[in-house]
Formats: sequence, structure tokens, C-alpha cells
Amino acid sequence: MSTADTLVPSPSAPWLDRAGQSLPVTALPGLRPEVIQGLTGSYTGTITPELCTLLESSCGLSGTALGDIDFTSRWYPEEPLAVFRPASMLAIDDEGRRWVAETGGVAGLPGPVWCVFPWPEVAVYVCDDLAQFLSTLRGHECRGDSKKWLQELAAKARAVWSHRRALAFRSQRTCRWDPQLRGWLSALPFDAYVYDLRAPTPARGWPNGLAGPSGRLYRCGQLPVFAVAGWPSSSRWAEHMTEVATRFPMALAATVASLSGGAGSEELRACA
Repeated sequence: MSTADTLVPSPSAPWLDRAGQSLPVTALPGLRPEVIQGLTGSYTGTITPELCTLLESSCGLSGTALGDIDFTSRWYPEEPLAVFRPASMLAIDDEGRRWVAETGGVAGLPGPVWCVFPWPEVAVYVCDDLAQFLSTLRGHECRGDSKKWLQELAAKARAVWSHRRALAFRSQRTCRWDPQLRGWLSALPFDAYVYDLRAPTPARGWPNGLAGPSGRLYRCGQLPVFAVAGWPSSSRWAEHMTEVATRFPMALAATVASLSGGAGSEELRACA
């Protein structure tokens, strides 16, 4: 038996509940070697020997709690967050969560696997690689507690968002003494929030949406160390001040007076 065979799970093994009854999860057929070879040009990342073995066994799963799981990186759009790419979109579930596996490694199965939430805009570390992800998913499906698992992940995302600034302060304090990160940290914008996810924690994730649509995201190589920088754009600030003008006209007048002559005063006056 090859090393790849020992590392790759078998999705085609029966998915059974506690009573031994078959679950509606179906392993889709595997791909022929020439078809896998044809994926090489469009696959975002490296098709490793281990991934080849998996694709020969199955190209994906249907009927899971997350919807259809894709091993080919062909069924779903490209992951929009560049800091995760190259990556394979495994699934987009009914709640809009994106399940993403990084594919930049030269050996082993894709990983780590992330769950990227649409709101709060947080990416939660799920597991180290696709093998562990499939094992975790199978375990929850067979025990019938997939809903509880997803609720726990959502609770982690909320915890990361609620404590986003405290988590950044803690990471910044520990990372500044790390020689591996010192050069990267020195090149970040002054307003960057840093999140070091190298060590397992109860809420292992980072708030990619911290700075809104105009935010800039950074990563230290392929390490799970990220940074978010930037503040809401002037247009978003103008929208906010327009709402303030409608609800609190006297407060806006005072704000404009205090900022007259400063940056952004013209935009504030236009709102008034």
C-alpha cells in the first residue's frame, strides 16, 4: 500500500447512522487518470499524489449537511479572499458559508480547511486538511449532530467578532518578539490588526470583514497569520453622516463646525 493510500480517506465507504441505517450521503464516482490529468490546467493549486488517489475514488459527495462537496475545484466560484488562494471551494452551504481548502501545498491533501461566514465576516479554522475535514463531517453525520456542530462553529465566529480587537492586541503583543514575523510586521500599515492563528484556541478565527469592503487583507506567507487594515471609505462615511443629519441635525452642525478646515470637511458640509 502506498503512502498516499494510507493518508487518503475513502468517501465511498457507507455512511451509516447510529442504528446502522444508510444516510442520504452519496459518494460520487471517481475520475479516470486522463480526466484528472485534464484538471491540471484549471485546478487552482497542486494536484498532489494524495489528491489524485482521492479523485480516483470519488470526485465529491452529495446529500451532506453542507450540501454537495466538491473535490475537483470546478463546481463553485473561486474563493474571493486572495489571502486563502490558491484554494478549492469545497462547498457553499444554505447559510452562505464558504468551505475552503487551501491547495498551495506540494504534498498531502488540501488544507487547512476554513469556514468563511457571510456574517459576522469571520473565517474560522475548521481543521488541518481535507482528510480531517471528511472524517469530522462523517462523524457528525453518522452521530446525527451536524446541526450542533454548525451551531458551535457559528458561536466561534461570533466570539471572534465580539473580541476582535482584544484578539488583535494579544496577537500583536506576542508576534512582535517572533523573528519569523518581525519583517512582515514592520511592513504592515500602521492601522493593521494582526491575528496569529498558529496555536489552537477555543475560537480560532479572524475577522476578515473588520474594516469593511474597503479593508486590506494581509498574510505572512502561508502561515495562518493574518492582518486587516483600513477604515471605512469616505463614501461610507458620507452615507453615515447623511443618516446622522436626518436624525440629529443639531449634532451634525456641531460636528461640521468642529472639523471646519480639516480633512473631509467639504464632504461633511455636503451632507449637511
